[in-house]
Amino acid sequence: MRREFELPKREAATPYSPNPAPILAAPADGAKIPAGLPALPSQALHGASWLLQLVGPEVYARVRRSALRDGVETHAQLIAEEILSEAAYAAALGQEIGVSVALTLSSAWGSASIVRSSALPLTLHSPPYALVEATREPPAVVAGHVRTLTAAGMVCVLAPARCIAEVLEEAACDTRADEAVHALLRTSPSSSAASGWRLRQVLAPVVLFGVSAGGLAVLPQLTLALLSASMALPFLCVTVLRLLALQQVIMGPGPKPPRTALPRSALPTYTILVPLFRETEVLGDLVHALAAIDYPRAKLEVLLLIEAVDLEMQAALLHMSLPPHFRVVVVPDCQPRTKPKALNYALDLAGGDLVVVYDAEDRPQPSQLRHAAEVFARAPQDVGCVQARLNIYNASQSWFSRQFTIEYCALFDAFLPALDRLGLPVPLGGTSNHFRRETLVALGAWDPFNVTEDADLGIRLARNGYRTMVLASTTWEEAPTTFGVWLPQRTRWIKGWMQTWLVHTRAPAALHRDLGHLGAAGLHAVLGGLIMSALVQPLFYVMVAMQAWSGELFVPPETIAATSMMWIAWGNLTAGYVVSIAVGAICAWRRGRRRLALDALMMPFYWLLVSFAAYRALYQLVREPHRWEKTPHGRAKRRRHESRKRVA
Repeated sequence: MRREFELPKREAATPYSPNPAPILAAPADGAKIPAGLPALPSQALHGASWLLQLVGPEVYARVRRSALRDGVETHAQLIAEEILSEAAYAAALGQEIGVSVALTLSSAWGSASIVRSSALPLTLHSPPYALVEATREPPAVVAGHVRTLTAAGMVCVLAPARCIAEVLEEAACDTRADEAVHALLRTSPSSSAASGWRLRQVLAPVVLFGVSAGGLAVLPQLTLALLSASMALPFLCVTVLRLLALQQVIMGPGPKPPRTALPRSALPTYTILVPLFRETEVLGDLVHALAAIDYPRAKLEVLLLIEAVDLEMQAALLHMSLPPHFRVVVVPDCQPRTKPKALNYALDLAGGDLVVVYDAEDRPQPSQLRHAAEVFARAPQDVGCVQARLNIYNASQSWFSRQFTIEYCALFDAFLPALDRLGLPVPLGGTSNHFRRETLVALGAWDPFNVTEDADLGIRLARNGYRTMVLASTTWEEAPTTFGVWLPQRTRWIKGWMQTWLVHTRAPAALHRDLGHLGAAGLHAVLGGLIMSALVQPLFYVMVAMQAWSGELFVPPETIAATSMMWIAWGNLTAGYVVSIAVGAICAWRRGRRRLALDALMMPFYWLLVSFAAYRALYQLVREPHRWEKTPHGRAKRRRHESRKRVA
C-alpha cells in the first residue's frame, strides 16, 4: 500500500527508477555526505525526452494536455495524478542531472542553518552542501540551480519538496508554535482575548446588579417596570435583525453561485486547513469528501492538522493511503490547545494564494473552491473573506438535530446574507471561510485564546476595512443529536461571543472610528443582542412567575408609563418569537426540509436551553475563559450503521 504522506521520522519508500542516482539519507552530525557528481545537465533535460521515456509517450501526451489545461508544469501534473511519486521523480531527475538524491532527511539538516530564499535553493552552510528542491520548480530551473552552485564549489543534493518541508518544520516547530500562540498578543494586545478586561467592563455588571437589587427592595413596582423595559432592549435588537433577515428571505431565494468563467489555468493555488483532534471516526469520510473537490490537484494542498498528543489520529493516518496533495502537519503540544492555535501554526506552512478552513465532519460541495476563487478574482481587494453557507446532513436524527438545522438555515440563508447586504460586520461561521492568505497574515490570523476565533476574525476584518461576502455554496455538517453533545458546544460558542464582544468594546471610541456608527451599532445588536437576550429571557419568565404567584399578573399597572413598558416588553417578546419562527420555517422549507417547518414552533423551548448554555458560558468565562470543549463527531454515521444492523 502506497504511503505517500509521512509523519515526522517516518521511513521513506524506495522510489521507482531504472538506474537511480545515489540515494542518500542525511547522516548524523559530523558525518560526511558523498559528493554529488559535478556533471552539467544534459541537453535532453530542456526537452521532454527523459520524462517521456520514464512514463511512456501515451501517458506523457495525456498528462501534458491536462497540465496545459490547468496551467501547471508537466512533472507537477504527473505527481498530482499519482503517476509518479515525488521520490520517484526526484530520483529520475537526479539521475538525469547527475547529482545525488536524498529521500530521508534527519534533523541534522534543520539544525545546521537551512535557509529558504525565493531565488535560491535550500543550502546547508557547513559543510558546503546545497540541498536543492527537486519537485517544486521546473526541471530546467532546478538544473540551473545545480549548475550555478556546482560552479561555486558547492556539493548539490536533490530532495523532494515534501522532505525538505518536513525538516524545516521540525527545525522551527518550537519557534512557530510560540508565534502561533503569542503573535497576536504581542503585535496587537487589545485584539487578543488573553489581555485582561478593562475595569469598567468588570464593574458595569456588578453595579447594575446592585442597583437592581436595591431598587427591588425600595421601589419594587418601578424597578420591575424599568427592568422589563431594559430586558426588552436586547430582544428588540434581535427582533430588528431577524426582521431584516425575513426581508432577505422574502426578496428572493438568494444569490446564485458565480458562473465558473475563470479558466482552470488561471485558478490560483489553494490551501485547505483541516484541524483534527480525536476524529478517527470521520477521517475516512473527510478524506473522501476533500479528495472529490473539483480543483486542479497540482494547485491544491490539503493540510491535515493533528495534535502531537493525539496518537490515535497519528496511527490512523499512518495506515491511510492519502492523495499526493494531502500532507499531515503535527502541531506541537502547548497551551492553549485550541483550533485557532493549530490554524496559526499551519498558516506559515501553507503555500496557497487562497486559504479555506474546514472541520472534520464537513462535506463541502465539490465546486466550492472554484466558486470562491471566481468571487475573489472579480471582487475588489477589500473583500477579505468569502463565507460559504453551512447546513446539516443528519437533520432528522433527533429533536436537537432538527432545531439545529432550522437554526443553521436561518443563520446562513437569511441572517448572514442580510448583514452582508447591509454592510454590517459579519461574525464568521467556524468553517468554510475562504481568505486571501496575505489578508490573514496582515491581520495576525486567528486569536488562539478566543474559543470562537471565527466570529472574532470576522469583526477584525470589518474593523480593518475588509468586507465579508456570503457564497452561494453549501458545506454540509453534522448536528449534535443529544443534549450532552449540544450543551458543551453551545456553551463554547456563547462564551466565545462574550469574549469577542468584550475584546471589541475595550475601546468604544476606537470601535466607532473603525466601523462607523452604523457598523458599531450592528456589532452591538448582533453580538450584544444575542448574548443579552439569552441571559435575560429566563429572568423575564421569573418575573412573570413572581407576578403570577403574588396575584399581580393580570392587575393593570397603576401608571401609564408602567402600562406602556409592560406592553412593549410583551409585544417585543412575542414579535421576536414570531419573526424567528417565520424565518426558520421559510428557510427550512426552501432547503427542502418541509417537515421541519412545524418543528420551528418549538423554538421558544429551544431558546430556554440556549439560555441555560449562556449562563454556563458566563460561569466558564470567569473560571475557565480559554477552555475548549471538544465536540465529538461521527455519531450520525454510527447511528446509520447501527440502524442497518438492526434491519439486517
